[in-house]
Amino acid sequence: MPVSYAQLKALLDVDEPDYAALAERAEGAMQHLRKLAASADVSLASKAVSLAGIIGDADCIGIISGASKSRDVLVRVAAAHAASLLPDSPQAARLVSRLLDDKDVGVVKLATKAATRMSDPGVAAKAARARTRMDTAVRAMVAQGAKRERIQAMTTQAGRKAGGAGKRTKAAGKGSGKAAAGGMPTGAMTEPRKGAKAGPMPTGKMR
Repeated sequence: MPVSYAQLKALLDVDEPDYAALAERAEGAMQHLRKLAASADVSLASKAVSLAGIIGDADCIGIISGASKSRDVLVRVAAAHAASLLPDSPQAARLVSRLLDDKDVGVVKLATKAATRMSDPGVAAKAARARTRMDTAVRAMVAQGAKRERIQAMTTQAGRKAGGAGKRTKAAGKGSGKAAAGGMPTGAMTEPRKGAKAGPMPTGKMR
């Protein structure tokens, strides 16, 4: 008995679908699988696309091809993974070629794996170029990260030096203040005025 849309959705919409068992049940329900692969639910759509890769017939290639054009990168990743499960065929080769042009590194990485199953020399050459682009992109990312780390380290070091200079300046300022305070006159007279006779200091008593 063919599986219904609701049944197929319920079987797919679990944490770990039994793809092997579902592949047998869903073979006669490509219209349902196509609808699920186009679902707005990214998780459900990705699982439907993966199931299409396991089934791997001509109808499923069309489902995966549609998913390869999705705006959501997770669905396109699922499409690239599904493509790596497909047997060699001209339709599969065209699908893999499209996935190799994707802007996402994860999609392209899986597409290069799928290309190893294709006998089309054009796809093989394109996959080699894609691997070169990925290697270059990875090296650029590593270099950029190292540059950011160096800049951050230099900024931190400069901040520490500036903080140390500020502390030394503050300490020097405190020392100068103490020296200035110590040099202030006390007001005590050590010598009598010139021409004045030394005599007893007034006691302050009224006569």
